[in-house]
Amino acid sequence: MTLPTLKHPPLVYVQNETFVAAVGDPLALTDVSRIVIAKWDGLYAEALRAACGQAFEGTPVEVCRLGGEALAALRARPAGLVLMGLTFTDLDGVDVLETIAGEHLAARVMLVSIRKDEHSLQTLRKARFDGFFDPREENFDALVTALRVVAAGRGYISPSLQRQLLGRQGAGAIGLWLTPSEHQVFAVIGDGSDNSEAAERLCLGEGTVQMHRRSIMRKLGVHSSAKLVREAVRLGVVRITPEGRILRPGFERLLLDRKSNGSGRSKDLLSPAPGAFVAPPRPG
Repeated sequence: MTLPTLKHPPLVYVQNETFVAAVGDPLALTDVSRIVIAKWDGLYAEALRAACGQAFEGTPVEVCRLGGEALAALRARPAGLVLMGLTFTDLDGVDVLETIAGEHLAARVMLVSIRKDEHSLQTLRKARFDGFFDPREENFDALVTALRVVAAGRGYISPSLQRQLLGRQGAGAIGLWLTPSEHQVFAVIGDGSDNSEAAERLCLGEGTVQMHRRSIMRKLGVHSSAKLVREAVRLGVVRITPEGRILRPGFERLLLDRKSNGSGRSKDLLSPAPGAFVAPPRPG
């Protein structure tokens, strides 16, 4: 399957309390020949299937419950449209999204999620996708409309996310509080890892990790490792699945940025996807 090439990369930013966007050429509804839904919640995945059936009658729809399953299906055959959540039990949705963009596995990607923690929002500002739908705020009919808008190349973003983005300053609280190096260390020690473990993973000295730990705790106003872990989870730097698995949304991107900036090599890169990533377009 040959995917359409955008003449101008999607780009969005906040300027004078409005969204400014340049999106790609419209994708004719007839070009949406295959839809992949990546959603951990099976019941909600079926609701998304029903919405796709109404928006694109007769178009084949494949449902995947795991992030890795969705990537395998898309690598076997790219899709015209992907609907995906941000929460899976095997991978984090932010990382799945970056892989889809980097490997050009879909012509259009629409996120369907209620997850809007600080770290995820900051990461998504650099991600390439075409729509963000908040199912907690909008109904089924709005979803059908949003799907058609995204397929037409105009982009869609739910009002709840618009308000949250417009209410934030610059790169967001984490970006304002922590340096890039501190952010990288926070992503490791945020699961309770000690200085030695973090130093090993990041290829840093224990003294350097200790220095960053003290600075992070001071800036976040926490005074114990337990409270530091709770803050990491609250901000979305670390996510713990119901099975107890530790996920770090966008962590490989942080490490790749560190390596590209010449600040040393890092271990355990999770196959970061190459390519440019930009934030979500304004509503059509």
